[in-house]
Amino acid sequence: IRLQVLDKNDSPPTFRDLPLVFSVSEDLGAGQHVATLKATDPDTIGTLSYALISGDDDKFTLESDTGILKLRDSLDRELKDIYKLTVRVTDGVQYTETTVTIQVTDTNDNPPIFEEPAYSFDIPENAPRGYQVGIISATDPDLGANSMLSYTVISDWANDVFSLNPQTGVFTLTARLDYEEVQHYILVVQAQDNGHPSLSTTLTVYCNVLDLNDNAPIFDPMSYSNDIYENVTIATPVVVVSATDIDSGDNGRIEYSITAGDDNDDFEITPSGTIKTRQMLDRETKATYNLVVTARDCAEEVQKRLSSTVQVTVTLKDVNDVAPTFITANETSVIENIPLNTVVMAIKATDRDEGRNGYIEYLLTSEPTIPFTLGTVDGLLRVSGRLDREIRSSYNLMVTARDRGDPPKSTQTNISVKILDENDNSPVFDPKQYSASIAENASIGAMVLQVSATDIDDGANGRVRFSISGGDDNRDFSISEDSGVVRVAKNLNFERKSRYVLTVRAEDCASDVGSGETRFDTAELTITITDINDNPPTFLDSPYLAYVMENVIPPNGGLRYHS
Repeated sequence: IRLQVLDKNDSPPTFRDLPLVFSVSEDLGAGQHVATLKATDPDTIGTLSYALISGDDDKFTLESDTGILKLRDSLDRELKDIYKLTVRVTDGVQYTETTVTIQVTDTNDNPPIFEEPAYSFDIPENAPRGYQVGIISATDPDLGANSMLSYTVISDWANDVFSLNPQTGVFTLTARLDYEEVQHYILVVQAQDNGHPSLSTTLTVYCNVLDLNDNAPIFDPMSYSNDIYENVTIATPVVVVSATDIDSGDNGRIEYSITAGDDNDDFEITPSGTIKTRQMLDRETKATYNLVVTARDCAEEVQKRLSSTVQVTVTLKDVNDVAPTFITANETSVIENIPLNTVVMAIKATDRDEGRNGYIEYLLTSEPTIPFTLGTVDGLLRVSGRLDREIRSSYNLMVTARDRGDPPKSTQTNISVKILDENDNSPVFDPKQYSASIAENASIGAMVLQVSATDIDDGANGRVRFSISGGDDNRDFSISEDSGVVRVAKNLNFERKSRYVLTVRAEDCASDVGSGETRFDTAELTITITDINDNPPTFLDSPYLAYVMENVIPPNGGLRYHS
């Protein structure tokens, strides 16, 4: 038995060679072949038919029986460079749709287009070489090399004055301009693409030279100087400056101003260039002015005005208007007994004047008997006589500092000189001898008497302390170091010692403060011990024995005792 299976239209057709992407040049004409679409159907029933569904913008046609895609109308890549066509293949029952991508390729069909119909550049006449005059710019809607542009100047005039960058379109100045020689330059430039064949466009460029205020005022001479006295009156003329400007009109008219060196506005300048004093001057505050005077033209545009400067040196001459001023201390000290001609201090004064007006002499105007001299030139205060603090402990000196101006000015000050003590005096007892008596039964600590000594020195040199330096080996007495009070230190005994002769010492305290060798004085103190009835009678030999013969009368009316 032989069975034949009959086909049934149950499978849709399918496109071959997916994805379907084709390139079409924009210069392809209408009716030209673009591509042939192919499809297969596993069924044997039905005939394949192709159709263009959407996306063609009426630019394409698709033959239904052959699948041939053709141009209906010419393309323009600059308007649209890609198309997405939806196409369908059907077998009469089943169908399949897919997208066909048409990429439009470029051809050099557009010349360059300048952004401006003409260019006009204004250039200052003082523009330097290398100055960027302006930029020309063109565009080309083509792609790749077709849109790559280069710029050239095709006119022959002024090629040595301007340079055009062929890539950027930047005009650069290569020579000096002068409005008085040439006011306008007219150039013809070309923009050309790199296509084959290449396309180009030309354009006119106008370069206008602008007349500027290009001449600055010039001073003659190039510097000025003058000396004036510091006490001149206000509005005194000092210097007259002068500048010229070869420009014409307002560009050549000059205004003067002081632009530096006069922070306190001590000067002013007139429209004619005369510098005058505006305030009272003081050489001691500022002796020299370095004024900067600016001459500026009166061009209409402020930012374009030109100027030049000149230095004017004004030196103030001194007048004797300042008195000397003392800068040293007004007190000092010196030790007594210092050698003659020893410098006590250097007295110093200053005078801000100069020359003879600032030269200072020193004078001592105190009482004539003072033991000091003062150097007229150096201001050194020296000892000229013996100093004894115990006679006079301080001096007030009147010192005058006087300059040599005409007339001179002077200043006085009081200098206090304090005389410091030296240990040149010993303590002195008054009186030199003391005597006292005290009962032998005086209690310990009982006061015997008080001695006294004085020292006319000062401080530790004159402070006295007392001690017993002799005559009391048993230390039966003590003395107060500060007050000189002598007291009983141990029990006394008339029968042991009835009289003391003590040596009392009074010394100063110079050694405590390192002021030198200690000085001292001595006094004699006689102390008598008075007796009290504190002992009963005592037989010298006891017992006593006597031998008497009877009936015998002792001779000489008595007996002799024998021990």
